[in-house]
Formats: sequence, C-alpha cells, structure tokens
Amino acid sequence: MADVNDSIISYVEMCQREGTSLQRGMNFQLGRTHSVILMSTRKNAPYADRLEEDGRVLVYEGHDVPRSDPSVDPKTADQPRSTPTGKLTQNGRFEAAAKDYRQGKRPAERVRVYEKIYTGI
Repeated sequence: MADVNDSIISYVEMCQREGTSLQRGMNFQLGRTHSVILMSTRKNAPYADRLEEDGRVLVYEGHDVPRSDPSVDPKTADQPRSTPTGKLTQNGRFEAAAKDYRQGKRPAERVRVYEKIYTGI
C-alpha cells in the first residue's frame, strides 16, 4: 500500500489498513504494534481535539462516560479509568501507557491518527 501520510483515504481503506472495523475513537494496541485514534478538528466537532506545538502534540479528549445514566452529562464527566469489573477502559489503557512511559517502564506508545474531514463520513 502507498504511504498514506497526509493523504485522504476512505473509511474502508482505513479499516483495511488497520485490519479491523474502526468504530471507537480510541483503539489501544491494535495488533500489538500500535494504537489508533480517530479525531476531528472540524468546526462544530463533538470533541475538542487539537494539535499543538506545530503538530508535535496531540490533545485528544478521549471517550465520554457512557450515556446509560441519564443524570450524567457525558460532556462534563470523564469516562472512568476502569469498568465496574476492574478492566481498564480505552481511556484507562492510554493513561496507564503514558504513566508507564513517563516512569521509564515502557517505550512510548506508537499511535496512528486518522482525522475525520467530512461530516457524516
């Protein structure tokens, strides 16, 4: 496959490249070689994702808290680090990897980022 850095590819091409159907915005360690983040910096995007420091720093909002509790506004509450059974959520897995990296316990996580450029796609 041709290098897709800075290229526009379809959703199907993206899924083929990653070897899975990408429905979640955060996908920790797909195939054990890298993680995948789907982001959007479009105007009126539902998340406040952004690039800083000339594109070297990605600020990614992460997953919202599940909408199962109608008393909680998903936009004002972070997804918990773990599920009620103790399993790490996607947010928790990324956070643990970042903490381990800062403490010298592991190398930096390789992350492939795809940006949504059109509404509804």
